[in-house]
Amino acid sequence: MTKIENSQRNPMRNVAYVFLIIFLIVATTAVVAGVYLGYSAVKGVQSVSDPIGDLVRQLVVETTPVILPNPVVIVEEINSLARLETAEYTFQDILQIERDQELLWGVFGESLLFVAHGDVIAGVDLAHMDAEDLQVVSPTKVIIRLPEAEIFLTDLDNERSYVANRDIGLLSKGDSQLETLIRQEAESRMEEAAIENGVIDMANEEAEKFMRSFLGNLGFTEIEITRKALPPITPYVQEIPKGFAMTPAPPMMVTPTAIAPEQ
Repeated sequence: MTKIENSQRNPMRNVAYVFLIIFLIVATTAVVAGVYLGYSAVKGVQSVSDPIGDLVRQLVVETTPVILPNPVVIVEEINSLARLETAEYTFQDILQIERDQELLWGVFGESLLFVAHGDVIAGVDLAHMDAEDLQVVSPTKVIIRLPEAEIFLTDLDNERSYVANRDIGLLSKGDSQLETLIRQEAESRMEEAAIENGVIDMANEEAEKFMRSFLGNLGFTEIEITRKALPPITPYVQEIPKGFAMTPAPPMMVTPTAIAPEQ
């Protein structure tokens, strides 16, 4: 009787072991899957919240102010350019000077024919500017008053200029100062001709082009240039951050917890 009962119990015990093994496998799989799903959920939350976090960080991180160039410093840099030569006029003419030619058919007189070559240089003397001639209106706009252009140099080229003809009367001793006088006259005519042909206007235009480029390199995009005295304006007050910023809290991490199956 005992042997028969033992043989009947052994198959039941084996079945119980099989069910236990299956249960452990299923439980382990469930735990692993739960951990994986929990980790994926946390990563998903983090990726979705990143744009918001970026926006928050942009709002709270300390901002570096845009420092406006100091007008005094700008004018000092402009002053260092001193005489800005912006236009040149090339002169060529034939001049004649006479002396006592109307007396006794010119026997006591003298005449001189002179070929003149030279250059006239015009520009703007930036050393005349002071701090009141420049106003910084905003981070992008500036108003500047430039001095009027002027003649810097009237240069008679002695190598290319020469006396083409000189006629001395029979009873004339000749005047050694006659050539000096005609050279002075040539220089005066050179300057008059340069002004008549617009060298001053050209110098002003080129000076404005230069100044727009100079101020543009400093970051100004609206540049107003005038020749008149600047009216007083309300100084531009730049908002400067106080230097503090909120520190965003680190993102909260969610650690998934595996739930043991009920026994």
